[in-house]
Amino acid sequence: MEIEIPAEERKQAQEGRLRYAKVLVEIGQLRRAEHEVAEVLDENPEHTEALSLFTKIKHIRGQLSLAVACSVQLQSKEAGRGQARMHLESLLHLAQDPSQGAGEFLALGQNQLVQKPTAYLALEEAFRLFVTRRPNEASSTCRNVASRYHDRDPYVYKLAVLAESWIYELTGNLPVAIEILERLGRERGFETDTDRLQALVKLYDRSGTQGALAAELNILRYLEGHTDGTEVLGRLSVLYRRLNDPSSAEEYERRHRVAYLREKHRPTRAEVVQAAAEHFIPLERLREIRFVDPQPIQPADPREAALALALEGDLEGARKRFAAGTDLLDVKYQANLEAARGDEEGASALFLRALRDDPTDPPVIAWLLDRWKKHHSRSVASAFRDEAILAPVLETLERAAHDAPGDPRLWRRLETLFELQGGNSPQAAQFAARAAALERNAVDRAQGIGRVFSAATYRFAGRVSGLIHEVWATREMVAPGQGGALRRDDILGNLTQEMRDNVRNTFLAAREYAQAKFPHLTREIMNFNYGYKVTKEDEPSGGTSAGLPTALAFLSVFVQRPLKQDMASTGILVTDAHDVLTVRAVGDIEQKVDGAYHRNLKSILVPMGNRPILDQSGIVPRAIRDDLVRYVSDLDEAVQLAFEKPEDL
Repeated sequence: MEIEIPAEERKQAQEGRLRYAKVLVEIGQLRRAEHEVAEVLDENPEHTEALSLFTKIKHIRGQLSLAVACSVQLQSKEAGRGQARMHLESLLHLAQDPSQGAGEFLALGQNQLVQKPTAYLALEEAFRLFVTRRPNEASSTCRNVASRYHDRDPYVYKLAVLAESWIYELTGNLPVAIEILERLGRERGFETDTDRLQALVKLYDRSGTQGALAAELNILRYLEGHTDGTEVLGRLSVLYRRLNDPSSAEEYERRHRVAYLREKHRPTRAEVVQAAAEHFIPLERLREIRFVDPQPIQPADPREAALALALEGDLEGARKRFAAGTDLLDVKYQANLEAARGDEEGASALFLRALRDDPTDPPVIAWLLDRWKKHHSRSVASAFRDEAILAPVLETLERAAHDAPGDPRLWRRLETLFELQGGNSPQAAQFAARAAALERNAVDRAQGIGRVFSAATYRFAGRVSGLIHEVWATREMVAPGQGGALRRDDILGNLTQEMRDNVRNTFLAAREYAQAKFPHLTREIMNFNYGYKVTKEDEPSGGTSAGLPTALAFLSVFVQRPLKQDMASTGILVTDAHDVLTVRAVGDIEQKVDGAYHRNLKSILVPMGNRPILDQSGIVPRAIRDDLVRYVSDLDEAVQLAFEKPEDL
């Protein structure tokens, strides 16, 4: 007979799992975090916060197709949030690329078509007229659609009016675009329509007059209380700064930062302490977390208070508080602190006590096995030879190795576990061989030669979202002097023809640059042929914004020096001379920076030409943006920031 868990208790348990998962993501334990989130989604598949965190985990792990699919699922749940503008942007995109949606039918999936509504066909025709440089006919078509549907379908009517306003905006006629939307607001039912207000905000902001900014402020203050998301708070902080109200600007910047961190699942100090008070997380890992708002906290719970002291660096104060506790978790933290003090004997005794009470805790098992490997402690060996402890420990390690087969540390610990049982264990030898192979691969991958993160975007229903994917450059040896080429067949991935041509141009420019700047490192450059791959393959990658990451990837292979693996980049590369490569501004820069933060990267290289846009951004809070973004004007500056040891070049 199953016991029904009260709804409130179930909700609290789910919140606790997600809080723990956020901390695990922050310290890089993605598989354990994914397990916690999956448990919540199994209980409640509609849990939006869990789905959002799951999306982030997949993004960080590089499973981009799943990350995009989860993001699309989330966006589809946000009905009513900017839907009209999304629809219009989709129609404009179809008009710009007719092959994606030509005809009266729209593909929904394999062998499935749906007929487009007549009104949408008419609006699509309006945007097609606009794209072919007939804006007057385009706006007239929008007015005809609006007139036809005024009394029949309020949403289509609104869509047509918004489309006409947007066409005037795109042609630079802001007063008419504004007047159209203001006139719509005088009609019953559209006074507080969110789509209309959001469109007006952008127009008033672009207009920039005092009257327009005052009107923008009124709308944003209304939207603040009637919409979700963080962008309204960001826009208000920027607007108050433009209106010379620094105190209000700072208050909204603070609120924007708090909301943005929550949206991006970055744990607060209080959440870290709460999670660590429920699950043993080694303190040295917790202290690696960088808090954007590092104000200390003073929790009432004794264990949480001890953890707060440890995070602040008061390890002795934390040790005294933990010593007063009697729970198993307090014992584990006492052991952790004894190890931090260098008292390995004291730590070992406490960890062994914890192991006997709970032989399934991975950090405890790891510490003791690693200690035995160094010192061959008899007490540790005796504990792991106890059948009551050995069986659950073995099961825990095998499950962990199954979940993360590429982690050499798990196989080393399995080797150690079998080794300390005595005798020549064939299993220990097998685990050792596997661990050694994985360690060699880890060293090669950690070098980061030819691997770089590229900031990109994807669209769903007109909404632009940031995405970080990998770019790889490789080389293979050929006869001396017979190489130095990038053949078309060696450009891999789902790339448009435009991007393939741009990759070849970038390769040649980077090769000349490398030979001019680093002749001592490129003497053998013609003894290899080169390859290139973009890892995102579920849909075509295009454009020229990957010029900078592509150049860095090739340059890394040419000089055989590693790139930083916690940094992304974006930028159009322009060849001014064989030794001068300029970095030009790119589009959707706010979303790309947002994607880098969502991916938990430490920095992103951005063209200097994009700085004015980011300075007025309402998407990424200023404090986070200042910490994350590094501006570059040319490849020389990018090299100094992107390579692990630029002084070695």
